[in-house]
Amino acid sequence: MPPPACLVCGNAAGNRILVALEKMDGTLDPFDYVQCAACGHLHLVAPPADPGAYYAKGYYSFHARAIPGMRRWFYRIRTAALLGAGSAPGRILNRLKPPYYAYWLAKTGLRPGDRVLDVGCGAGNLLRILQTSGLACTGIDPYLPGDAQTPEGVELRKADLLTERQTYRAILFNHSFEHVPNPREVLAHAATRLESNGCVVVRIPLADSFAFFRYGPDWIQWDAPRHVNLFTQDSFARLAAQVGLRVETTIHDSDKMQFWGSEEYRLNVFHNSPESYGHDPHQTRFSKRQLREFDRWAAWLNRLGAGDQATFICRRAQSKPR
Repeated sequence: MPPPACLVCGNAAGNRILVALEKMDGTLDPFDYVQCAACGHLHLVAPPADPGAYYAKGYYSFHARAIPGMRRWFYRIRTAALLGAGSAPGRILNRLKPPYYAYWLAKTGLRPGDRVLDVGCGAGNLLRILQTSGLACTGIDPYLPGDAQTPEGVELRKADLLTERQTYRAILFNHSFEHVPNPREVLAHAATRLESNGCVVVRIPLADSFAFFRYGPDWIQWDAPRHVNLFTQDSFARLAAQVGLRVETTIHDSDKMQFWGSEEYRLNVFHNSPESYGHDPHQTRFSKRQLREFDRWAAWLNRLGAGDQATFICRRAQSKPR
């Protein structure tokens, strides 16, 4: 039986099946993905009957820690500066050590008071930081145990985007869009929930990256079967255009995990294993020199546009930046 057609562009000629094993928990369950010969997109052929079984209590996005007062102040002044409302100390802090979200948040045009929705929010860790800067934040995630509110006042709802009726200045998919089995339907609905000149921010792994070609199924961000769709830059741009969005900005923001995580997977050291660098950096098989090299490689690949993840800021095709 020939491989299925591509979920994004519909191509059926020359597609192939690739097999990836579950390696976050180390079950080594095999999963088939179809790789499109035209746009490079990969999608999971047969998702597990119970996807929730692969989102254990230890899954990283459900970890939440209390934010001490001093750190909350630090987050507030640093993040407010990215929204054009900060003080000189916040701007200085961002120059010295910018947070991971600095690279895309400043380009969204968001301002204090704007409404933000995070789809697949987990414990709401990012939203808790953004809320301190004056944004009005809401999070939804179908895998939450129930509705809740964070100490910062962020509403977290056990819900799916397709049931959302509110509108927002920005809708975030912060490493959640690759988990969506119906990406066209979800992105199309997100586009309808945007306020005037709003944006959709999608942070995803990239299957046309150096790390994907170097490590194949051992690439840590393949993450079978949780990552149902693995986009290339081409396949994501095509999907956005199909639902009336244009990719306004692309920011490659990969880091050294693409190397240390994938090298561990090659050795069957699983991400949730006590032996993993991610679990305990003090018990690592990598030298300080190797880790510095991984950092340098990641920065170089980002400059080349070949990092293993990127942030896409999308607006409606007819809208202009704020």
